[in-house]
Parts: sequence; C-alpha cells; structure tokens
Amino acid sequence: MVSTYLTFDLVNRDMQKSLKTIAGQTMVVNDTKYYQENIGKIKTVDEFLDNYRLYSYAMQAHGLDDMIYAKAFMKQVLESDLSDDNSFANRLTDDRYQNIAAAFNFGVSNGEGAAAQSNGQMEELFDTYDQTIAAQNDTLEADTRYFKVMLGEAGNITNVDQLLANPRLRDYLFTAYGIDTKYYNYNAIRGVLVSDPADPTSFYNTAYGNTLDQHNAMKTEDSELAERLSLSTGIPTLQASLVLGQQKKTDLETQIAAKQAELPGSSDPAAIQSQIDAMQVELTKTVEAIQTDQTTLATSQTRYTELDGRLVPIAQTAERRAELAKLIAAGASDAPYLGLMKSLAEDFKFNADGSVPAGGAVTPEKLLEIVGGFFNKQTRITHAEAMFNQELFEQELKTADNVSDFIDDPRLLKYIRVAFNLDKATVVKSTIEQILTSDLSDPNSYANRFGETNPEYLELAKAFNFNTDGTVAAGQAQDGLQTSSTRSDYMSRWDDKQEADLDKAIKFYKLDLTAVTTLDDFLSADANDSYKFALEAVGLDPTTVSKLTIKSALKSDLSDPNSYIYKLKDERFISLAKLFNFDSKGGVTRQVLLQSNAAITNVAKDYILRKSRFMEGDELTAARAKAQTEAKYYTDAMQRIGSRDELLADRKTLDILMISKGIDPSTVTNDFLKEAFNSDPADPESFVNTQTDKRFAQIVGTFNFDAKGEIDRSSAGEAQNGGEVVATQDLYVRQMLETQQGEENPGVRLALYFERMSDSITDPYVILGDEALMEFFRVTFSLPAEIGNMDVDQQAKIVEKKLDLEDLADPEKVKKLVQRFTIMYDLENSVNTASAVSILSGGGGSAGISSDTLWALSQIRMS
Repeated sequence: MVSTYLTFDLVNRDMQKSLKTIAGQTMVVNDTKYYQENIGKIKTVDEFLDNYRLYSYAMQAHGLDDMIYAKAFMKQVLESDLSDDNSFANRLTDDRYQNIAAAFNFGVSNGEGAAAQSNGQMEELFDTYDQTIAAQNDTLEADTRYFKVMLGEAGNITNVDQLLANPRLRDYLFTAYGIDTKYYNYNAIRGVLVSDPADPTSFYNTAYGNTLDQHNAMKTEDSELAERLSLSTGIPTLQASLVLGQQKKTDLETQIAAKQAELPGSSDPAAIQSQIDAMQVELTKTVEAIQTDQTTLATSQTRYTELDGRLVPIAQTAERRAELAKLIAAGASDAPYLGLMKSLAEDFKFNADGSVPAGGAVTPEKLLEIVGGFFNKQTRITHAEAMFNQELFEQELKTADNVSDFIDDPRLLKYIRVAFNLDKATVVKSTIEQILTSDLSDPNSYANRFGETNPEYLELAKAFNFNTDGTVAAGQAQDGLQTSSTRSDYMSRWDDKQEADLDKAIKFYKLDLTAVTTLDDFLSADANDSYKFALEAVGLDPTTVSKLTIKSALKSDLSDPNSYIYKLKDERFISLAKLFNFDSKGGVTRQVLLQSNAAITNVAKDYILRKSRFMEGDELTAARAKAQTEAKYYTDAMQRIGSRDELLADRKTLDILMISKGIDPSTVTNDFLKEAFNSDPADPESFVNTQTDKRFAQIVGTFNFDAKGEIDRSSAGEAQNGGEVVATQDLYVRQMLETQQGEENPGVRLALYFERMSDSITDPYVILGDEALMEFFRVTFSLPAEIGNMDVDQQAKIVEKKLDLEDLADPEKVKKLVQRFTIMYDLENSVNTASAVSILSGGGGSAGISSDTLWALSQIRMS
C-alpha cells in the first residue's frame, strides 16, 4: 500500500489537476449540471429540502452528508439569521452549519427579508439626497455666477440672439420669468425682447400688449361699474347722514345755550357746567363727522359724475358686467403669459436690431431682480441663494434711510428674520418693525419690554441704528461691525430650518416605508411626501414625471436590457429602481446585493476573528473594538456598492475582505484584483481559477455579478446568488476529492481536510469541537485515543502545549505539520511496514517503515 504522505503529496502537488479530474467524472458532471440548472428554480427552504438531489448536493459540498437525513434540523439551520448571535446556526459549535446557512438566502440577515427598501438602501437614498442637493447647489451657484457675468458686464452679450441661443443663459432667464424651458416660441420671445413698449407698433404691442391692455381695460371697467353702483347707493346714504348730523348739531347748540342761560341763578353751577362740557364734546364729534361726510360726499359725487360720464347708463350696469365677465374669463388663461411678455419687454433694453445698447441689456438693479426671480422658482434655498441674499442686503444698506426699505421687501425681511433666529410664525412684519424702532435707552420700548424672554429681540435692536420713527441717515442703518456680525449670523443660520425640515422628512419617510408592502402603497396619497422625497433624491421632479412612468420603471427587470426602464434612457430612473425592491407585479421582494446578507455577515465575523486571533486581555479588547468598527464599514459598503467597478475602487473594503480570508492585502495589487474579479468563476480556465491560492476563487465566487459587472438582479428571490452557486459547485468537487481519497486512505482525507481548515482555527476549542481536526491533532502528536475522555479544558491545555496556534498562519509550518501527520498516521496504522532486518538485507516482509515514509521523515524539521 502506498504511504499516506506520498498519496497526499501526489494529490496536493497539483491540486488544480486533481480537482479537474474529479470534476470530469460522469457522476460529478451530472450532479453538478442538475444543480446548476435547477437551484435557480427554488424559492423556499421547503422546496429545497424536498428536492433530494439539490439538497444532498449542497450538504455534501459542505461536508454534511452524514446529516442529510435531519431535514427538520437543517431547516432551522438554513433559516437562521447569522447576524444574530443567538440564532440556531450560530449556537452550534460546528462552523459548517454557519457556512451552509451563509451560502443560501433562506435566512434573514440584518433583520431584513422582503421589503420595499432595506435599511442599507434607505441610508443610500439619504446619502444620494444629500449628494443631489449638493450637486444642485453647485450647479445653481455656477449658473447664477455665469448669468450675472454674461449680462452684467459689457461686451459678453452683444445681441439678443447670443442670449437666446445659449441654453445655459436662456434656461436661467426663462426659469426666472416662469417660461417653459422646453416648449417656447423663439421668434416671439426674441420679438418681445427687442420691442419698445412705448411704441404702439412694436412687436410686443401688436402681438401681446394690445390684447393685454384690452383685458386689463375690461377688468378696470368692470371694477369701475361696481364702484359706480356702490356710489349710487352710498351718496344718498351720505346725504341722509348729513341731514341727521345737521339736525343733531342744531339740537346740541340749542341745549348748550339753554344750559348756559341757567348758570347765573343756579344753586349748583358746577353740575350745570359739567353737563355743558359733555354736550360740547358731543357737539365737537358731530361737527367732525359732518365735515368728514361732506368731504366724502363731495369726493363721491365728483367720482360718480366722472364714472357716469364714460360708463354705460347705470340702468345697463348688470347687463354690461355680465358681458364683461364672459370676456374677462375668456382671456384669463392668456393673461399671465401676456404679463410675462410685458415684463420681458419692459425689463430688457435691446435695440430694435437686437444689439445691446451702451447701457447694457438690463440695468444692474433689474439684473438682481431677475436673479431673485430665479431663486423664487426653486423649491429650496441653496447656498447660492444665501449668498445672493447677503449681497442684496449689503447693497440695500448703502442707500437705506428708512426701516421700510427692509421690512417692505419680502426677501430682506426674511433675511433679517433668519439672521436673528426670528423665523417663526409668531414673529410678523410689525414685530420686526417695532424691534428695529425701539429706543434701547427707554425701558418701556418694545425690545426692552419683551427682550428678557426673547433675547433675540435685543440682539436685533442692537444690530441696527434706526430712530424711533423708523428713519436713519442714508447708509447709516448699520456700521461695519454690525454688518459683519449680521453676516456671520445669517450665514450660520440660513439653512437651519431647512435642515430641521429634512430631519423631520427623514423621520416620516422611515415611518412611511414600514407601511409600504406593495408598489401601489408607495404611489398612494398616504405616502405622497415620501414618494416626492425619493424622486428628489435622485434628481427627478415629482411635478413633471407621471406616477405611471415611475410605476413602470420600478416594476422593470434591471437584469433585462430590453425592459421599460432602459428605454427611458435616463440614469436617474435606474438609480431610483436600484434603491427599491419591487417585482414585476408590484410586490416587494428581497434586496439583491453583491454578496448575500449571510456572506456579508460571515466576512465581518471572520475579519473580527482574524484581527483579534491569538490575542488576550486588553490587547484583545482593543483589537476587537477596532475590528468591529472596520467590519461595520464593510457591511455598510456592501449595502451601497452596486457594481464591480465600485467595489474595485474601494480598496479598504477589498482589504477587509482579503484579511477575512487570511490573505495579506499588502501582497495583492490592484491589477491582480481587477483581473481576478473580472474572471468568470464558472470557467475552470479563467484567471482566478488557475491561481495557486484558491482563496481568491472562493472570494470571487461569493459575489453576484452579471456579465457587465453589475449586480445580477435576476437572482432576486432565488435560493442562491450566482456567485454562491459556483462556490457550492467548487466545494462539492473538493469534498468529492476528499471523500474519494478517504475511501482509499482515511489519512489522506484527514490531511486534506486539515490543510483546508487550518486557516480558520482561532483557538484550541475549534480543534476540540471538530472530530476530524481532533483526530488529526491526536495522530500528529501520538496521543492516545482516550484523550477524548479528559476534561475539555485539560484537552485545550494539551493542544496549546503541543501546538503553537500562531504557526497555523504560516503555510510552510502547516505543510510540515501535515507531513508529520501523514508519517505518524502510517506508523499508527502500520501502513506498508517491514522489519528492519528485511529492509537492511533487501528482503521483503511486513514489519518496518516504508522507504517513502523514511524519506518524508528526513524532510521534516519541526520547531
């Protein structure tokens, strides 16, 4: 019989060839083909357990063929949540159960099963929202700067066509005025911009102005008809009031005269005088009322005469107003657009030939007004707008001479409220005015009276120099220090409310998504705010994209290049779809990741073990804490990374992955990783499968890429991801190799098994908990079989004494250990032995040590 060492060496010397031989065996080929063709059809753990060929294949792949009968037990294993230390599989000491659970998608890892959005996707959505807002802010800031430079400096725009033919300038202008940026009449807009509104024959007036004037004239006429009708009843009322007032005046004068006559002979002149004084006060009020009525009557009669002279007879008022109502309603829909055209014609100063006059196309004041109009059309305030508000405020400071210059401008009023933390519903325009006009030396001033409970009031009052009547010398509303302080306050607070609103939106979004169990739920009115938030996160405008489009996009199969979503030719829809888990029927499914959730959990756990391997005490505590933080980075990265290129660009993630498999990242180049991850794990001749170190093939096999390097979403809801299918096939071939070798020589199987498992041994109890590893250890160090009867802790001490576990991290020392085992195994089992005399004399026999065993012994130098 050939020695254990020689047999092992023959198999292990060219492992790739050995595995290829096994893989080519008819039974292995048939079983592997069946597994590959049918595992994708399995959707539930019960279906898997009921298909004996698939189930037994996977069990053999993981070295659990002796447990194939225990289906109820294995169901608990497969459904275990590996992220939960107390789950069934994690409570078992044999890592093989955790490994097989990690290879399938039956368990629920990270507490997530089928859901509209996983926690990782949700966090990615929030990150995407922040990135989108930041990108939009950068774009707005750049576009605003560009628009101001191009229109504000002479020579940049020399004619109207340069403005309209420049998409960047045109879109900015149209947005500011509320003109559709996609559908517009170029010639009409151009004609308006070069028109003189004062010229009745200009394009503006003939095309729009006259119609607008007629519409406004009709509205004015209707208003005047209503005014005359009111005056027609109001004038008689005033006249009647005057008659009554004159009568009351006469009566009071008569009563006062009578009382004055009583005074000389009165026994109580003080009482009489008191009555006279009261009547005199009443007389004064009556005279004032008469004077007011007389003035109002005169004005009303003049206005009535004016209106009556140019309006239809009053008897025809109702008929005429009814006619006007129809005409006004007919033109109401066009009026806003006509008004826009009027604004364009009045705001811009292009010459009739389209050239720019010496003073520029717009005045500096009008340019700022246009920029303000652009920002008014935005749904949120950006840093660009905050800077604009600051500029506007400081420009107003140069000329302002009254508090009204600030509080009558909505934008400047908002600026003040934000800068001084007064942007609250309880603080209105009049509140700001009273604070700004407070005399801080007067304890009864508004700011002083309410400043104790509202310190912001005092802060605002101190920041300006207005008099109590609201006036101030032009340009003296603030000094330099006050302006600097105000600027600092505003720039630190401009987005506080927005950030608070965002936090609230995120909170409600999370609540909304827990109730979403179908795509229709997500599109319903109940989830409208969250629906808008999700679209805005990827840069889609909920007001311009139909829900039908979104529904079709989210139901699309991202693994099918012919699906609806790719016909939209817009990456934003693809980004949105990747953040949700809806199937083709609108139901929710499990998120498909680059790795299965269980595999991700295993990498994290293995990484922590590797980084804290063989450590004790404080060193162990510190190393484990650091490793846990880095492992979390990996699990978070796997939630957000969506392609092979993204993975290869994240070296930190790759390093964690390699360390978890016992690979030193410093020995692996980026080029090697790129080639490895671009290999086809299903092709035995691919780059990764022809490497001596098979751990790289195992790593690549756990990932779920399609041909383009994207996540293979076709595996959604399946029992295994594509990478895990290949990994299972590789494990099956390896197990068949070990099994077949074990049928000839159990020692070879033990040697192959130990070599494969040595890298995962972290402490003596791993050896003690694995019967095969323990047998390898016992034989290697010539220990009696009865060692298994000893106390477990005593056994652990023997392991530590005999074997330096840190040596297992050194491939050369592992190789020598395996060599020693094969020799000791043959000695213990008397393989191919002969007597020393026979060997020396060249004769045959059955006692002694074989020549190849002696050669193997000569090669071993155990430290």
